[in-house]
Amino acid sequence: MPDDSSSPIAHFSAWRVTRLAAIAAIAVCVASCAAIRIGYNNADTLALLQLDSYLDLTDEQEQTCKERLNALLAWHRTTQLRDYIALIDKMRAKLGGPVTAADVIDFNQQLNARMMTAADKAAPDIAHVALTLSPEQIDRAAKKVASDATKARREFVRLENESGAERAKKYGERAESWFGKLTDEQIEIIRKSLANRPTDATWWIDERERRQREFLSLLRKIQADRPTEEVAARWLRTYFTHLNVAPEAERRARAESYRRGSAELIAQLINHATPAQRAAIDKKLNDYAQDFRSLAASNG
Repeated sequence: MPDDSSSPIAHFSAWRVTRLAAIAAIAVCVASCAAIRIGYNNADTLALLQLDSYLDLTDEQEQTCKERLNALLAWHRTTQLRDYIALIDKMRAKLGGPVTAADVIDFNQQLNARMMTAADKAAPDIAHVALTLSPEQIDRAAKKVASDATKARREFVRLENESGAERAKKYGERAESWFGKLTDEQIEIIRKSLANRPTDATWWIDERERRQREFLSLLRKIQADRPTEEVAARWLRTYFTHLNVAPEAERRARAESYRRGSAELIAQLINHATPAQRAAIDKKLNDYAQDFRSLAASNG
């Protein structure tokens, strides 16, 4: 289903691995099952390529990252995927009746909890690599993050200037990847919902850039202070916790307001779904569950 992208993160690829493992693998995205299998089975290579593009890894760092990524993904494959299947099955059962905004929020919270489990597991590995980084490597990452942010902000500003009709059309297209063709009633639900709340595009890009700056600052602190790996991992876990729940009350309230609005819209669309649309959603979810069973049984 359309999601609210509640944890956008576009910087350190080791964190991206945990995101791939813990949330993309749940299939909140709309990629095909084949694409998920390919991405999951090649996550170590993809993450290593991204890490190198940000940090220009030394040969020793590259070997260390490869070994730790392989171990992390092996842990995830053998201990986490069947739990994701159970979560999907719970969601399928819920779709059989009326769905509330609270149900959607609860599902998102369960996704976040699984992402945090993977982040907690990955923290010592990220700490180990962070302790090997040079100031020059962190500077390189900062420049690439800044370049990425400039492109992202340009796109977000463009979205901010779109008309209500354009926003509703794009949201509808994303919804149709799950529901199939929307009814006129569902299209009107989307139009009214989006008209009653701001785009929040600028706020979201500000939030993402803040998180990126905080992460780069943490890398610099680790590099400068040279803590033990255990202490560095603890700092990273605190950072990941704040990604999920911002420490400032104003940031938390803004995020919760946006998520509540998105959850209410998703619940309305499901509750106004035709039998054929519900069957389409159920089939897609079942396909993902079967895909995870295959991945869990595979050695990669």
